[in-house]
Amino acid sequence: MSSDALLFPTFFFDSELFCANCNQIKNFKIFSQEKYDKNYGKGDIPPNKPLFCKCEGCGNAVIYATNEFAELQEEPTLELCKIWGMAILEAGDTVFHPTEGLCFVEGVNRISGSLPQIMLRNQNKEKIEIQLDIMPPCNKDSNVFYRIFPQNAANARIGDQIYHTETKLAGKVAGLEFNGEQAIFVKFEDGNIVRCCFEKDNHYLTDKVLEQNAKWRCRDLPYSHNLQIVSRAKVLYVKCIVANFAAVCELSKIIASIPQARCSIMHVFLEKENISPNDVYKELIRKGICLCNSYIELKNHEIYIMGFYSVKDTPKEIYKVLQKLPIKKANLNVRMRSDIKTVKTINASDHFIKIRRKGRNVHIDGWVKNEKEKKRANFKAFFSTFSFRIKNHLLVIS
Repeated sequence: MSSDALLFPTFFFDSELFCANCNQIKNFKIFSQEKYDKNYGKGDIPPNKPLFCKCEGCGNAVIYATNEFAELQEEPTLELCKIWGMAILEAGDTVFHPTEGLCFVEGVNRISGSLPQIMLRNQNKEKIEIQLDIMPPCNKDSNVFYRIFPQNAANARIGDQIYHTETKLAGKVAGLEFNGEQAIFVKFEDGNIVRCCFEKDNHYLTDKVLEQNAKWRCRDLPYSHNLQIVSRAKVLYVKCIVANFAAVCELSKIIASIPQARCSIMHVFLEKENISPNDVYKELIRKGICLCNSYIELKNHEIYIMGFYSVKDTPKEIYKVLQKLPIKKANLNVRMRSDIKTVKTINASDHFIKIRRKGRNVHIDGWVKNEKEKKRANFKAFFSTFSFRIKNHLLVIS
């Protein structure tokens, strides 16, 4: 199965990565399957989502996941360490000391006219009081945190600062490798790019084991006979024909639960294809859901719905309706408004009209058979509210 670039239509950002083909650090274009914004809360960017990364030099492509980039993380310094003597130490910091290894700073006693005294607790929970030989410099790097290699580099991300305890050199992670033994590519401060392998006693699942695990977990699915699963560099490529949105959600949930899989690329096809946004809109209304000022777009069996609602459980009910429809993915941009008040509802076999107030405006939602009925709805809204601030959103569905 190919990680076709067509599956990643959205340009995300640029990044300097190690290219195995060029054997050097090159600029890469990063593409995603859906739209993410690096400027909004990093916690809003979901982890383990595949990203298509293409080298601008040779065109070589590699798959990384959102959680494998340090800059996409909400807490980029989580579980990272300060290097002893390279940054001002504070209580609560995790530090790497040349002789004590990884330690936790319990307290810093700064006495005027003398060097600070540091209270550490090492990995054996022993307390150690140390007086610094050299005052840590206060410079632009005073808040830099490092990932220590090899002690805690197993979860290294692209962009992490790395400190090699044997060579005493610092660097930055520029690439990850998952073929066979796992490794990271680091550009050190001396300019060298080095492939650093993790300790061999660490246990990592192979692609073969990941495939077997995924297939075993999917063995009882009614569509398992046409399900294909391949693992490459711990990325699961899944190809399948399913009936509806519920089946897609079920399959995605199972694949996401596979331990040590970096991410998954889903090639999902639907048995039925004859559905339109109007069909979805009418089905929502049949189930008692009529969003105010709504908009529905359906493209490549991925649906986008926006609008306003007044009942708290509305988003959950929308998903229930979508479960049985032949769609692959649902994106809801619906917001609650407490000021939405229903004025009048007209429900007939050939039309549905709901007149509501939202703020200072009157909104007409629903569907009718022709433009003439849509214009008549304006009069119904006026005589029901005596307001000239009318917004007519009725769909004409013959």
